[in-house]
Amino acid sequence: MIRNTVRRTRAIIVKEFKHILFDPGFLFLTILSPAVLLTLLAYVFSFDVDKANIAIYNRDGSPQAREYIRALTADGDLTIVANVDNADEFAELFRAGDADGGVVIPPDFGTRVSAGEQAEVNLVVDGSDAGTAYQVISSVDGRTQSHAASLAGSAPPPFDLRVRIWFNENLRSQVSMIPGLMALVLILPAMALALTVARERETGTFEMLVTTPVAGREYLLGKLVVYLALGVVGGLLALAVAVFWFRVPFRGNVGTYTLMIADYLFATMAFCLMLTNFVHSQRAVSNIVLLLLFIPGFFLTGLILPIDRSSISSVVMAFCMPSTHFMIISRSVALKGVEMVSYGFEAATLLGMGVMGVIGALVTFSKKV
Repeated sequence: MIRNTVRRTRAIIVKEFKHILFDPGFLFLTILSPAVLLTLLAYVFSFDVDKANIAIYNRDGSPQAREYIRALTADGDLTIVANVDNADEFAELFRAGDADGGVVIPPDFGTRVSAGEQAEVNLVVDGSDAGTAYQVISSVDGRTQSHAASLAGSAPPPFDLRVRIWFNENLRSQVSMIPGLMALVLILPAMALALTVARERETGTFEMLVTTPVAGREYLLGKLVVYLALGVVGGLLALAVAVFWFRVPFRGNVGTYTLMIADYLFATMAFCLMLTNFVHSQRAVSNIVLLLLFIPGFFLTGLILPIDRSSISSVVMAFCMPSTHFMIISRSVALKGVEMVSYGFEAATLLGMGVMGVIGALVTFSKKV
């Protein structure tokens, strides 16, 4: 009995591997699509502005003013595109899209700096693009503070605030977003599993299964093993893109992260298996997976905005989504390098979701046309 079950399950596994390997669409969706989608989403959700153009209105002309301007542009991230004669020219540069900001150096800048007094510098920015404006303000302010601290003879400030940032020293948005986006792109292998089951029902392949001695549990578990294994390969490929292409630091253990990918895929694929017992259309299955797993993952899981802990409904919806738990795991392992005990609850929750989903799929599966 057990020997026959293992033999039939192995036959389903071999059949599924051959089916995927000779079907470019499913091969792409299962293995390559997580890496491709991660690349696209990483660029979409990149809020960093590495380069910006500024204009200078230098009303002083002193050596101290020229030294300050050199300090602003020393690393090449801020580029001077124009030297204007009055502040009204900033507006024209902004309208033409030639400059993102303008720096106004007052007439007494050099005198005040030489005397060790506070010298005020005005910054004007184009607020039509709030993200770029914020980055220009941050860039100019940071370089101004660094230059002020390096000036010999400058009066010490009344207090000294020193900021140290852990795990993402330069506050790059991609470093924070990409480990979270891993949870969304890994939904695609689970969708591939749901689509292949639905397609077999639509094309009539499922009718042939009815005439064979293959049991429902052997059919479902065989498919689950194949797509889970290939999904892990796709997840590791996406991780390689994150680390080597986007330079996201990975401080954790690769083996542990691989195990967590399998845990997460087990939860999402179990849900998709149970879904296919009630929905037999490929279009309907893909729409439901997108509406229930993919799209809410952007807004309810803490990817972009923190989960609203004051709302019970928000907490419940977030808890019920596997991607919420994997985002916590992914960021903890990749960026912080923490041990499994720190995210044991999330890992156990995903495992529980997977077990309940598989049981539900086996109970509701019907080997009937």
